[in-house]
Amino acid sequence: MSTTVLDPTVANKLQQFGRRRSRLLLVRGLCAALVTFLLCICVVALIDWYWVLSDRSRWCLSGAAYLVTAGVVWAVSLRKLIYAPGKEELATHVEDAEPELRENLLSAIELATDNPAAVNDSPVFRALLQGKVALQMARLQVPQLLPVTLLSR
Repeated sequence: MSTTVLDPTVANKLQQFGRRRSRLLLVRGLCAALVTFLLCICVVALIDWYWVLSDRSRWCLSGAAYLVTAGVVWAVSLRKLIYAPGKEELATHVEDAEPELRENLLSAIELATDNPAAVNDSPVFRALLQGKVALQMARLQVPQLLPVTLLSR
C-alpha cells in the first residue's frame, strides 16, 4: 500500500458516516416540518376560532404557516444537506463524536495526498499513522456514533 493514499477502511467509514449523517439530517428535517406545521396550523385555527376571519385572512395565515414551516426546515436540515461535506469536514465531525480519534483522523486524511511533490515527511511516519487510524476506524461503529436518539432534541 502506498503511504500517500488514504486507507480504504478509513475512506469506507467516512462514507458510512456521511451517508448516516445525511439520512439523519433528512429525518430531522421531516420531523421538524411535521411539528412546526402542526403547531402553526393549530395557531391559525385558534386565531380563526377566536376572531371570525375573512377568507383572504385565512389564506394569508395559512401561507404564513407554510412559510414558517419552510424556514424551520431550511434552518434545521436543508442548509446542511445542500452541499456534500469533504473528507476533512467529515473527519472533524467523527473526531468530535469519538474522542479516541482526536487529531489522528484529520492528520491521516491531510497527509494522504495524491501529489508526490507535496510529500515533505517520512513515508514511515505516514504508514504508521495510517495504520493506527485504520485500526481505530475498523473498530468504530457508525450507528453508535450517530444514534437515532440525536433526533429527539
